[in-house]
Amino acid sequence: MQYSLPVILDYDGKKRIVEMGPFEHSMEREFSMAVNKKAIDECQDIKQLKEVAGNLLVGWSNLQGAVSELIKENIKLRHAIQLQDRDLEAAEKLMMEAAELIEKRGVDHSKSPFQSSRSRKRWWQLWK
Repeated sequence: MQYSLPVILDYDGKKRIVEMGPFEHSMEREFSMAVNKKAIDECQDIKQLKEVAGNLLVGWSNLQGAVSELIKENIKLRHAIQLQDRDLEAAEKLMMEAAELIEKRGVDHSKSPFQSSRSRKRWWQLWK
């Protein structure tokens, strides 16, 4: 059995409703649900029921906190990826501009006076 969680994201000033998942019920989750259902069914008085309800509330609260932190981390990672993509696009544009400038100037860097005579040799000549 699969389930999904609806999530409201407030990102870049825009609110979006997205769905996290799908998630699958694990054997551990099914076991936990069966144990807690049995505990509720076996309650004979209000005191026992309050104790079981309190334990369930603590577990639910911990789960909600974990999900909330995972959602925040996911949003931060998506934002970091978007920033990285923008940086890569900007770097690519700069590289293209630099390549165009080099082509326009038509400078032959192999005869540059600032280049050492050793680096002008071909790599197989360096080992002689």
